[in-house]
Amino acid sequence: MNFLLLDPAEVDGGGRALLRGRRAEHLRTVLKAEPGQVLRAGLLDGPLGLAKVLAVTAVGDVEVQTEWQAQPSPTHDVLLLAVPRPKVLLRLFEHASALGFRRVVLFRSWRVEKSHLQSTAMRPEVQREHLLAGLEQSGRTVLPEVLFFPAFKPMVEDHLGGLGLPATRFVAHPAAAVRTHELAPLAGAPFALAIGPDGGFLPYEIDRLAALGFLPVSCGSHALRTETAVAVLAGQLALLRARATFVS
Repeated sequence: MNFLLLDPAEVDGGGRALLRGRRAEHLRTVLKAEPGQVLRAGLLDGPLGLAKVLAVTAVGDVEVQTEWQAQPSPTHDVLLLAVPRPKVLLRLFEHASALGFRRVVLFRSWRVEKSHLQSTAMRPEVQREHLLAGLEQSGRTVLPEVLFFPAFKPMVEDHLGGLGLPATRFVAHPAAAVRTHELAPLAGAPFALAIGPDGGFLPYEIDRLAALGFLPVSCGSHALRTETAVAVLAGQLALLRARATFVS
């Protein structure tokens, strides 16, 4: 935890909060919190700022005084993700929130095992825990929205068109003719990125996504594991967007 993330319900009208449990223990044992120490902080789905330690109680609770200073930069990127193995999915939730995705759309494609959908990783409370961990690691405050569709075909035929996805859309595909280094700068636009399971999308699935405006792209001639592909492609697309902003 590099960043103290507070829920609005924890902060009173005067900006004070009393921390217990995991975060209080981390502040005491890892950050060696003591009265007067100032920490980077944020309010969930709200502003960024600082938290000053007021007291460490005899039972180990930590009282802080918050000061909010700036609103987070807006983010509108969307990650569409074929449900991977449960442990990978939980890591990907942390990656997604740390990378600044505003929404995660989960779905079952052909190569996704049905058993994955019955795992505890599909429980909203478990997903939220890992999304929060990604925010704490990255210093972000905006909690991604998570949607789930149990079948690929109904998702693309009946739902994707109504989700308000960014107009700039990509689908990861190792055999794609277009490499990410060949893409034009994104001119500051948000993007939607679709990532398949470790075995990849079927040609039919690629075609259906392409019909909805998803450009098949590759970052190399070799297939990557799902979590590697998310990090690499999201980073490359963010770089193209930053480059466009810098040039303009």
